[in-house]
Amino acid sequence: MTTRLAAFLALLLLAMPARGEERCPRRANVDCAGAMRAVDAAIAADPWLAILDQARAMRLEELGRLLDADSAAALRRQDATWRRSLSRHLFFRPDGSLDETDPRAMLRGSMEFWLMRLMRVQHEPSWRIGGVWFGVQGQVAVAEAGRGRHRIEANTADVFHVAWTCEYEGEGESHREDWLETADGALELRRVGSSLRLRVIGPAPVDYCGAAGSVAGVYFRIGDAD
Repeated sequence: MTTRLAAFLALLLLAMPARGEERCPRRANVDCAGAMRAVDAAIAADPWLAILDQARAMRLEELGRLLDADSAAALRRQDATWRRSLSRHLFFRPDGSLDETDPRAMLRGSMEFWLMRLMRVQHEPSWRIGGVWFGVQGQVAVAEAGRGRHRIEANTADVFHVAWTCEYEGEGESHREDWLETADGALELRRVGSSLRLRVIGPAPVDYCGAAGSVAGVYFRIGDAD
């Protein structure tokens, strides 16, 4: 556990303000509000989950001050999407009631993973386009291969139902630090402030994605690529 995270958790044991209401994704056998209430109840019933949830909120607030305004806003939207997606770890009966199976283990894994990602976000806007970048939909790795060449790997999935996945591998060449287009003409990568914006520019549909899938989106740097 990092020193920064340990400090967060120590503070949270002393003070844990309430979190605001958020909408949830559509689910079979249950209304959206009911699914979010079930998530909230499961978190409130477990002290460690409650600490993780508030640590996430505190880190998000900190990044709101460190990132540029557009990147911070994009991260807040992604965090809200992730928070709503927690309802997919809950199982409901046909009558809409929550299954008795304890969902907290699944919630804990997802919440710990997301918090660790937020803790690793790098806010320095002068980073080159190379690196490992994450978003709520998945991850992009841009490895510098020398002489302006880059290797790109992207893996994304449907956030709420895992109804589709995308796995892209390609190469590109650019001597700019903030822009790259893949050699196959499929993707454009552009660093804007503290984030990476990935745009699909090739024809649709694409063979590296499932139906309705995409690797497009906003990503945040969490480390160096191999």
